[in-house]
Amino acid sequence: MSGSPKRGKKPAKRSALGRIARGLYIILFALSLVVVVSFVALKFYAPAPDLPNQVDFPLGPDDTDAPEQPSASVDDPGTGNKLTLNRRKGVYTCLLLGVADQGGSDTIMLGVFDTVNKKASLISVPRDTVVKYNGSYIKVNASYSYGGVEATRECVSKMLAVPIDYYVKVNLRAFREIVDEIDGVYFDVPVDMNYDDPVGNLSIHIKAGYQLLDGKKAEGVVRCRNCYPNADIGRAATQRAFLTALAKQTVTLSNVGKVTELINILNKYVESDMPLNTMVYFGTQAVGMDLDADMETAGLPGTWIYPYWELEDDKILELVNGLGIYEEPVPAKVLRIAHP
Repeated sequence: MSGSPKRGKKPAKRSALGRIARGLYIILFALSLVVVVSFVALKFYAPAPDLPNQVDFPLGPDDTDAPEQPSASVDDPGTGNKLTLNRRKGVYTCLLLGVADQGGSDTIMLGVFDTVNKKASLISVPRDTVVKYNGSYIKVNASYSYGGVEATRECVSKMLAVPIDYYVKVNLRAFREIVDEIDGVYFDVPVDMNYDDPVGNLSIHIKAGYQLLDGKKAEGVVRCRNCYPNADIGRAATQRAFLTALAKQTVTLSNVGKVTELINILNKYVESDMPLNTMVYFGTQAVGMDLDADMETAGLPGTWIYPYWELEDDKILELVNGLGIYEEPVPAKVLRIAHP
């Protein structure tokens, strides 16, 4: 009789464990359902951009007055007056423009994002690069003064035979506010910087070396052009390095609580034709990328021949083909590189 109560309690214990197990199962199922629904909703809200998968290039002498962005039309591909290239799936391009308060494009970069292989490229376009616009040779940064974003977009697109899907224009004051919001950025300043420009509202005095930059110093680092013997070429390399450091140090768990403030800064200083759902899509595709290993940076190779930076055709062709935008090799005849 003494053993009967003990045997009677075991089923109750198993029953309690069973209820706990069922409860945990229900919770896990509910969480899994939320994850699945959220994933499906995100895919529905932020699908991959739907862009033309072929690009046409006019052939023959470059005798047009105004720059012309490569057409996405594929009508009559066999006329001999144009050449059609097929875009690789999942590869997108964006023109990045940095502008100062006084107007004018102070910084020009081409971004390429391969969402399939999780690789990105950031290419600096020196502001003194010579282009042909309205029948005249000008510096590429001057195109912004003549025709705004679209003029610069067309010049860069035509020069490199690259369709530009989107643009992002950033007032350089955004650097100051973003850096201050995340309590500074650690960066290895490559040279001593001493430059004053009352007209441009610049007063830059920063020692070389690895240090924590506040917003004012960060803005000075990305804007100082006369701090380098090779002017814009040296500055462009520093800008690419700083953007990489800023991205790495912004996207951290410690800054999760500052998302709202960062979004407000971007709304204040950034203009773009990229739809919100496309931004979300690119953001989801960038999760897990190692910017040290997965992002390549470079400048357009060329030679300084006063008063222009003249591109080197063979090296530019190699660089463009290395971007992996097209299924086929890009032939030299579709590039529109200006030589006065």
